[in-house]
Amino acid sequence: MEVEESTESAAPVERHAGWNELFFDLVVVAGAGQLAHLLHDGPHLADLALYGVLYLAFWTVWAGFAVYGDIAASATRVRTLLVAMLGMAVMAASVHAVLTSHAVTFVVAYVALRWQAGRVWRRGSVVVDWPLAQFGAGALPWLVSLIVPTPWRYWLWALGIAVDIVTLLVSTRGRTLRRATDRAGRRAGRRAGRPPPGPAHSPGLAPPRIGESRIDTAHMGERLGLYVIIVLGEGVIQIIDAASERDDWDLPLVATGLGAFGLLAGICALSLLYGTNGIPHLRKDALAPRLAMLLHAVTTGFLVALATALGSAVAHVDDVLPKGQHWLLCGAMAGYFAAGLVAALPLADRSDRVWLLGWALPCVVVAVALAPLGVRLPAWATIGILVALVCWQILYDPEPPGTLPSGRRGRRFRRPAPRTV
Repeated sequence: MEVEESTESAAPVERHAGWNELFFDLVVVAGAGQLAHLLHDGPHLADLALYGVLYLAFWTVWAGFAVYGDIAASATRVRTLLVAMLGMAVMAASVHAVLTSHAVTFVVAYVALRWQAGRVWRRGSVVVDWPLAQFGAGALPWLVSLIVPTPWRYWLWALGIAVDIVTLLVSTRGRTLRRATDRAGRRAGRRAGRPPPGPAHSPGLAPPRIGESRIDTAHMGERLGLYVIIVLGEGVIQIIDAASERDDWDLPLVATGLGAFGLLAGICALSLLYGTNGIPHLRKDALAPRLAMLLHAVTTGFLVALATALGSAVAHVDDVLPKGQHWLLCGAMAGYFAAGLVAALPLADRSDRVWLLGWALPCVVVAVALAPLGVRLPAWATIGILVALVCWQILYDPEPPGTLPSGRRGRRFRRPAPRTV
């Protein structure tokens, strides 16, 4: 296999998100808001499953075009981003009635955008850091669902998302290149009137030259961080909307609102100052881009659910938070803490893992236990406990970021330096 490696300049110029990319990301505001509405009533297990499938579908489309803008850089076609933005707006507008009249609209928009995200790449080039650019099989079950009645339609949606997740987990640079080279070889053989070559090309047929495109991890990290800020902004919107509907602003409302805002501020610090790509405690370049982006999808999915629960908490300050919303609030925070643990634990040595478990595991355990044990607590008390957990993660190591924490001198693990987004 002969691969044409992409060349990198000796002193790459630092890139930042451009105006076109920032404008494109505005569609995330609408998408997060509409998807959050799926969790307002209840939510029941079926609501959570539907939310998870639709959110990952929406995020996958956004990620595909974000990767395109990242790699294409100044050659990015504005028309392509505008078409994608319009399609994602259609997806967001379809969420409200996705179980009834707008299911076909959502599916058609999703499949069309997945197809468009694969067409933007020139033939002969492979995006090794985002295998979904070349492998669109995850969209096929969604297409088949158009002729399948409910409830089997929803299982096909879940199957499509599962295919994409497995692709991101198992694909490697070598496998992606081999698959692209084999496909190119078969196409070249058909055009030349030869039988399709096997894995090893015949001596008379030169192997195709495949260009390799790589993600600019610093630029993509900024895009992912901005996405987190947008999602946290949805939480602020939910809090403000709930507070604006109340005529009497009493002490419980003030305590709940300030606690909810403090929780979002603490999450912002953990995700952006003490992490990378919007994931708490993830070190720069510690994970392959495709895995870091998959973890980002899971983390932000929990944060959108958290935004819904915070809005409900402010709306129910005079009463106990409904059981479903209480579980959603605690579960979303437990998932967020668990994502940070998953991001940091596999890459630390044995001694550092003890430190990391003390940093993250108590927060996961308390958040999980709070769900059944704190059902009768007022909303402001539940939020106060969650704020304390976030403060624990921030204050657990009082040393400035980028230095060896006290008690761990000489160890290899270092906290990542704060990132500015």
